[in-house]
Amino acid sequence: MPLEGSYAVWNNRGGSGKTNLTYHLAIKYAYRNPDKTVLVVDMCPQADLSHAFLGDDEDGHDYVSQIGSLKKDPMILDGQQRIPRTISGYLDIYTSVGLPNNVDPRTFLFNVSKFNNQLPRNVYLLCGDQSLELLSKAMDLKRSSNTITPYANPWRTITQSLRAFVHKIGERRGIKLMTFIDTNSSFSICTEIALTAADRLILPVSEDHLHRNGFEYLFSLLYGFSQPSSIYYYYRHYSFYYRADENGVKLPKIHLILCKLSSNNQEMKIGIGGNTPTAAEIEKCWHFVYDIYTKHRDAFEIRTIPSSPIPSSNERSTSMTPRLSSISMTPTFHHQHRYSASTPVTPATISHFHNHTTPSNHSAEQYQPQTFEDFMRQYVMHIGNETNVVSRIAVKSHSPLLAVKHPHPSHEYQNCAQTFDKTLNDIVERI
Repeated sequence: MPLEGSYAVWNNRGGSGKTNLTYHLAIKYAYRNPDKTVLVVDMCPQADLSHAFLGDDEDGHDYVSQIGSLKKDPMILDGQQRIPRTISGYLDIYTSVGLPNNVDPRTFLFNVSKFNNQLPRNVYLLCGDQSLELLSKAMDLKRSSNTITPYANPWRTITQSLRAFVHKIGERRGIKLMTFIDTNSSFSICTEIALTAADRLILPVSEDHLHRNGFEYLFSLLYGFSQPSSIYYYYRHYSFYYRADENGVKLPKIHLILCKLSSNNQEMKIGIGGNTPTAAEIEKCWHFVYDIYTKHRDAFEIRTIPSSPIPSSNERSTSMTPRLSSISMTPTFHHQHRYSASTPVTPATISHFHNHTTPSNHSAEQYQPQTFEDFMRQYVMHIGNETNVVSRIAVKSHSPLLAVKHPHPSHEYQNCAQTFDKTLNDIVERI
């Protein structure tokens, strides 16, 4: 396979931090892996990810809307047809007539460093477009018809249209491609196209909104697990997961669940604070997710672990020193730590486990968790909610580096920046 990896960041709940996470994760990964090409795809109709990367033009006008409306950088086909260099432009032509042989898919991409020279040079953006919502209605019609598309199986071809784009880019000789895809919360055709373009899934969730029903609905939408009512069963042949299986469309496997800690841990502990779930309710929710895992292990990515002992801290500091981060300029070293099945599963122990057990380049073997504790260590990573502070400021200023260049004077902000940077490093080491 030409791809190093492809990740979709998705949750069917709005405000879970998908765009912020995709933006910073792509940048952090690019800085730490300068030998790889990082492709970022904006599949959210709001196009906030593209706005963060491209910002405004030299006249202070929004760049993304100009591209989408053909006011700037249109693509010319056969000397006549004009299409925007956006995700909508690509999907429109691909789902209508297919991508012409004389059109290089790289033509659709923007090197984000040309818009902000503080961003890494190996990041390329497939720009979002606010026309995506409207286009999705047309694509849904095309998918269900055999008369207005040139494809023998329009449902399969259109659903995998973005996957075809990613693989076309990855087939370039000498390219080591890593892809990150931002998605929409609503489970529309655009979300389906985005999810099937990725092999792995990152789910950002929050303890403030963590409950069994949320996960149950999420698993039902994507995989058809744990049907909430008989209606889901009776009409399942209309569902995405049923059609995907029917047409041989591959679904992504869950790679990591990023759980943002409650915004008020004290209230959570004593069981007050409106809709904030209690610690007991949160634990019950995780046991529900683990129960889903035990019944449907094939929906979760099988990880690899070192088959040889984890090196000592001295060995690792010489052979695996992380590259300088984009926020904190102090390298982080990792030390040996072991856990038994009886280790208490708390946010602190989970965070410590993730921060101190990074796989090395030694030989590895596949491993599937057999206990609840092992499952939590393998698939769940807790992160602090204070990272929202630096994340939002950084996206608004179009670069995490700008947020550091003009830092907030408070000591609290500096701690937030360091915590956020450490969190990004931890996630990157998990992918």
